[in-house]
Amino acid sequence: MTVLGGLLFIALIIGEVVIGPHSDEETMVEAVDSMEDIGMRLKPVVSLDDIRSNMTVASAAGDSASKSPDQLYQGACLACHSTGAAGAPKIGDAGAWKARLVQGLDSLVASAIKGIGAMPPRGGSQYNDDQIKAAIEYILDQSK
Repeated sequence: MTVLGGLLFIALIIGEVVIGPHSDEETMVEAVDSMEDIGMRLKPVVSLDDIRSNMTVASAAGDSASKSPDQLYQGACLACHSTGAAGAPKIGDAGAWKARLVQGLDSLVASAIKGIGAMPPRGGSQYNDDQIKAAIEYILDQSK
């Protein structure tokens, strides 16, 4: 019993030295973060919106005006018009493009600008009207 009493006494002394005395007046203050702080910590470093906005800024700020028709085609048209994805007429398919060209080049350009079928407006690019027309003329030249 003396040994247990001695151990209890040592535990109390160690507890007071390590933890320290506590008074009833002393309260522990917990850091409570606002929802904005929590949201900032949980926010991903990079999001798809950040990537898209950077691509838009880069393509708008870059020398897209100086791109060749081939580069324009590769930048916006290649993915669908080289494979025929979602019914897109393939580059080099003279018959498919001839049927579309019956309505005229301006109609073809207008359809590409507005989007048609599964194709989004401007082929999903940020190209201006002249660049869209240059890309279409390139496709038509390659499809003779």
